[in-house]
Amino acid sequence: MTKEAFIKQKIDGMSLDEKVGHMLTFTWRGCLITPSGIEQIVRLHAGGLCLEPYTQETCKNLYWGNSQLDPDFVKPPGYFAIANTYFNNHNPGISVTPEEYTEILNQLQKIAVTERPSGVPLHMAIDFEGDFKNDYTAGGIRQFPPPMGLAATGDLDLTYNVGLTIGRQLSAIGVTQIYSPVCDVNINPKNPEIGVRSFSDDPAVCAEFAAALTRGFQDGGLAATAKHFPGRGDSSTDAHDVLDVVRADMKRMHEVELRPFKAAIDAGVKGVMTAHTIYTAYDQEYPSTLSKRILTGLLRDELGFDGVIVSDAIGMAAILKKWPLPKACVMAIKAGVNEILLKADDESRSQCFFGIKHAVETGELPEALIDDSVRRLLGMKYDQGLFEKAGTMDPEKTRAIVRSREVIDLSLDAARRALMIVRDEENLLPLAPDQRILVVEQCIPYVFLGKDTYSHQHVFCEAMVNQSRNLILLDTDFHATDDEIEECLKLAKQADLVVMTNYYARIEKAGNNARLVKRLKDAGHTVVVVTNYPYVEGTTPEADAVVCNFSGSPDSIRVSAELLFGKIEPQASLPISNA
Repeated sequence: MTKEAFIKQKIDGMSLDEKVGHMLTFTWRGCLITPSGIEQIVRLHAGGLCLEPYTQETCKNLYWGNSQLDPDFVKPPGYFAIANTYFNNHNPGISVTPEEYTEILNQLQKIAVTERPSGVPLHMAIDFEGDFKNDYTAGGIRQFPPPMGLAATGDLDLTYNVGLTIGRQLSAIGVTQIYSPVCDVNINPKNPEIGVRSFSDDPAVCAEFAAALTRGFQDGGLAATAKHFPGRGDSSTDAHDVLDVVRADMKRMHEVELRPFKAAIDAGVKGVMTAHTIYTAYDQEYPSTLSKRILTGLLRDELGFDGVIVSDAIGMAAILKKWPLPKACVMAIKAGVNEILLKADDESRSQCFFGIKHAVETGELPEALIDDSVRRLLGMKYDQGLFEKAGTMDPEKTRAIVRSREVIDLSLDAARRALMIVRDEENLLPLAPDQRILVVEQCIPYVFLGKDTYSHQHVFCEAMVNQSRNLILLDTDFHATDDEIEECLKLAKQADLVVMTNYYARIEKAGNNARLVKRLKDAGHTVVVVTNYPYVEGTTPEADAVVCNFSGSPDSIRVSAELLFGKIEPQASLPISNA
């Protein structure tokens, strides 16, 4: 049977409920299979799951501080709500190894295949960009520099191999889709959302590295998803908080924003994710996610993309503050979205499912539009062999890949090659073992860590001890409290200099440790900073010397200590001109 005949047979045998559900990708948090997790597969017929094993499932979650429920939703005939899970939403979840997670994803696929009339497997999607945008960090799974760190190496072959290795690791576990590469050209240095998630502020650099990473992911077994179309690099806001407007004309859009997406499409990217942003050159009223002019007119018709169009998380405030989620889902499908990403653990899942179904039943949405989306999604699954292999992944093979010397060495090599010294006018580096050093480490939020010996809150201190024992070790919150600052100032008097981390993470709204750097300098201390962020928020002008590793992931942190003590030389070059 041909691919086209197989997919047609599947669609012809699916009910409207199954087809509507197949367009929805729900979040599945943690690693515990619950009634809620099962029912979103079996009763709401989820097409896929967006995996967030770093945390845990609970309907008490708010999405970036907002409830996604529509208080005015009118329940249509046949409406039902699925089970909820009421765990403590402050619990950081548990550590699960790659081989354990493989077994768990196998169980979910078996539920999908055996307990649904259609027998269609799930696509398993994940964010795994690098830096603080890795949603699976446990069990020693190797993490790599983010796009800007890869571009800083200047090496397209390395970038391809990183993508290939990430693909091999994740696909062995049972992941099928990655929400990457980021194709945003970060031309606004004050962009709070993109930063090192972008390859560069140069569209040519972004284009060639996005294409290389796309090929690596897909040769490694994943469906890559270029984002955020048509580009969020010129934004001064975070779409999780507000709806932004980009006023570039079409000429600029084609020369800058669209260039990396064209390269990814030429490289065969399977998916494109939308941006929750208004682009006045194409549509002055609706953001890309809800704009037929952009998704159908520009992406499909003009650029010729024939893959799967994925919404960014539909519950972001950029959408939610103006359009209730069930209505936004219908609008997105009309615009051309095939896969709705809904990051929710509560009843908004049922609201969106029934909102879409009701729109079809009343004629607002043509069923043919639903069928076209299901056809594209089934085609992606067919091409990946999911109808044969879903639920049969081998945990021992996963273990062998993740623990292989080849993968471990590549992770360390990529981290070392992405290191650079941004500033050292006083020639403070390399450090010497006879110097008395106060080491101050920001505590990365525990929920985002692997919670194991590879990925924990004191990786930098551990790495520094491997270089010298003449240290005073101290940690602070990500944004040091007043009491922590006072303690640091007191301890600094016992040291020759201070070496501290000053990472930037967009989710940390209170900021980072730039204030602590300034207080230490005001008190007359010498300060060396290690940061993941080459913009001023990370490099902070007061610091005497600055090392940038582009990433808060474990190996990037560890090799920073090697550079500080002169064990390795800096190899990276800054891939931006607007720092």
